[in-house]
Amino acid sequence: MMHRDEKVVDAWETIFSTDSMNLRRFRMNSTVELEDLSSGQDEVLLVVMKGRGKVGLKSSKDLVELREKDIFYIPKDTGFFFFLAKGSDSNELIVASAPATRRHEPFLRRFAETTPIESGTAPYRRRIYNMVREADKVDRFLGGFVEGDPGNWTSFPPHRHDDKPEAYVYYGMGAKFGVQMVITDEEDASYLVREGDAVFFEKGYHPNVAAPGTGMNFLWVISAPPDRRNLSVEFHPAFEGMQSGATHLKTRAGST
Repeated sequence: MMHRDEKVVDAWETIFSTDSMNLRRFRMNSTVELEDLSSGQDEVLLVVMKGRGKVGLKSSKDLVELREKDIFYIPKDTGFFFFLAKGSDSNELIVASAPATRRHEPFLRRFAETTPIESGTAPYRRRIYNMVREADKVDRFLGGFVEGDPGNWTSFPPHRHDDKPEAYVYYGMGAKFGVQMVITDEEDASYLVREGDAVFFEKGYHPNVAAPGTGMNFLWVISAPPDRRNLSVEFHPAFEGMQSGATHLKTRAGST
C-alpha cells in the first residue's frame, strides 16, 4: 500500500488506516496547538519529524519537549495535547495508533540519546536507530529510524515478517528519490518514493535502494500482535550466506 505525500498543512492527513495500525500526519504552520486529543482504545506514538514541540497529558501538569525524531509513547485511555515549542516556527508530527488491551506507562525516547547500530557494508550500509524496543512495555508497537548511505540499499538482505504489519515514512531525501520494493509469493511491486511518502507492508520482503546522492531514510513502525511482538524475521533464501552484519533483527529458525 503506497501513500503519496499530499503536502497538507494545518490539517490532518491520513497516511494509512488499517485494522492493525493508523498513521496520520499534521504539519503545523499557522496552527500552534493541537488540543483535546485522546488515544481512546489505542496506544499512540507521537513522532516529531521536523521542528520542536511540547506534549502534555491531561492527567499531568508536566510538559515534555520533543525535538526532531524524538518518539513519545501514550497509553490507551489518555487525553493529551501538543503545541509548538518556543522558537520553533513550524513542526511536522506523525501520529501512529494501534489497538491496545492493556494500559502501560508513557515514556520518551530521544533520538539524540539513541546509539545507532552501524549495519551492513557497501552497497547496503546504514545506521539503525532502534527506539521502541522489545523490552519496552507496550502492547503492539516496535519502531525507530533507518538512515542509509547515499546510493545504498537498506532492509537488506531482504527480510519479511508477514505476521507483523509495518509502515515506512521517508524523510531527509530532498528532491531526490529511492525505490521501495515489495516481494511476495503472489507478485512483486516497486514504488518510486520521495521525502514525505510512505509505504505500508502487510507481508513480503521489502528491500529498498536510494538514488546516488541521497540515502534511504525512513521512520519504521511495526504493529505486531501482542503474542508475537518481537523482531524475528525470515531472510530471503536467494541471499543465503550474505553477511547482514550488526542488526536489530533476529533470524527465525529455518531462514538464513
